[in-house]
Order: sequence, then structure tokens, then C-alpha cells
Amino acid sequence: MPSLEGKVALITGGARGFGRAIARALASDGANIAIADIAGELPSERVSGMSTRDDLERTKAEVEALGRRCIAIRANVADASDCERMAATVIDEFSRVDILAANAGVFSFGLSWELTEDDWDTVLGVNLKGVWLTTKYVVPHMIRRRYGKIVVTSSRDGLRAEPNYAHYCASKFGAIGFVKSLAIELGPYDINVNAICPTQMADKSLPPRHTSSPYWSMVTGTTSPTYEEFDQASGRENLFEHGGQPDYSEVAEGVRWLVSDQARLVTGHALPMDAGWIAKRGG
Repeated sequence: MPSLEGKVALITGGARGFGRAIARALASDGANIAIADIAGELPSERVSGMSTRDDLERTKAEVEALGRRCIAIRANVADASDCERMAATVIDEFSRVDILAANAGVFSFGLSWELTEDDWDTVLGVNLKGVWLTTKYVVPHMIRRRYGKIVVTSSRDGLRAEPNYAHYCASKFGAIGFVKSLAIELGPYDINVNAICPTQMADKSLPPRHTSSPYWSMVTGTTSPTYEEFDQASGRENLFEHGGQPDYSEVAEGVRWLVSDQARLVTGHALPMDAGWIAKRGG
């Protein structure tokens, strides 16, 4: 893989999950890392179970164990002052931001007419407004340097919709539209802007989860499925069915490529890392 030696990457939603996998992948290629995460709960009735300060510090330690510098920043991407402070902190610490992975995201579940205003505002606030605010305070710095790689985490649901996720799909479709517009605006400055669109994925290094959810029931077509049943059913939704959900680290390889020099000519695109989920549905 190409070297990112000397580069600086800012990753939002970096405390755990896909953000953690991105941080580890880019650090393995030589980048110094800034991870930003709310590391606490949102003021929402329906979105909970967010990452913690311990998650943030644990990922920081993992990056440092790979021999790279790392700073951890608590920030809510839906808050403009937090995003401005986040960008300033990284630039003060490292003097640059070469790579931005706008990855922070949340979801809730329900039929569109049963969603609450809190559901809509929270998901759109983090997943779409948060992407805009994250880029807003980093892009001027990249323009001055005429260099940058921006990757936004969208979803397979940004390319093809699913039921019970109307607000989530709207946010992820919107993120791709934003990426395409931003790519046009930043093209004259040689800054690459792309989205990555994962299928359902998991951290296979963790013990299996034991709390069921309405989404698990939708995927398996059963009531109160086990995590193992959900994992296997999620895999069967893809063309590559075996092994259940792909691991976050497998999908992070797409980000690793998009921020590399090998992808210099790729901008304004949404890269499916979906194990054939969209193709299986005729997309």
C-alpha cells in the first residue's frame, strides 16, 4: 500500500467502530491522526449508546502503539463552534490537515410517518449538517495549501433506499449530493472529495452483541433473533454472502485507497464497499 508518511488525518466519529478502523488503517500507512468524537450522549430521546471518553482514549492509545502521533478531541459535529475548535486544534497541533474523513453518523429506526421530530433532526443534524460543518472549517486550510483528500462516510443507503430508514437514507443520499458539489468547487485546488458507501458491517474483534433490535428483526424476518442470526442474515443480503457482515477494517481499505496517490484521478464519486448488496438488488 502507498505510504502516508508525514500526512495528517482528521477522523470524526473516530472513537470506535468504522472511525476507529479508519484511524488504524491510515496510521498503519504512516499518517499522524486526530480523532474527534462526541464521546458522550446526544441530547436526543431516541439516539443513545454513543461512544465514551474511554473509547476515545483507547483508540488514541491504539494509534500511538502503531508509532504515530495522535490527539483526541471531544466534539459534536452538529455544533458549529465545536467544528471550528476541532479544526483549529488539529492545525495548531500538526500545522496541517491533509486528510479529512467525515465519518461521524447516527441512526434510529421507524416508518417515516412514525418518526419523531427528534429522530429527523438528530439524524439529519449529525449525518448531513455535521458533514458540512466538518468540511467548512477544514476546507479553507486545504485551499490555501492546494492539497487535500476528503472522504465522507455515506452508506449503501445513500445509493439505494431501505424501509424504516427514510431519515437516514435522506441524510446519506444528501451526503453524496454534497460530496459531488464540493468536489466541483474544490477541483480547481487539486483537492479530492469522495464518499464511501458501506454495507452493514461490524467489529468482528469484539464479543457478539446480545441485545436485539427492530432492525435485527427486519433483517432476519424473525422476532427476537440472536446476534449470530442477525450477522448471518446480514451477510446473505450481499452477493458475497458467507461470513456474515464484513469487518470494519475490510471496508476501511476503501478509505485507505481514496486518500492515497493511487486515487489521484478519482473525485466526486461514491464508492460502494457493499459486497454486492446494491448489485443484488438490480442496482
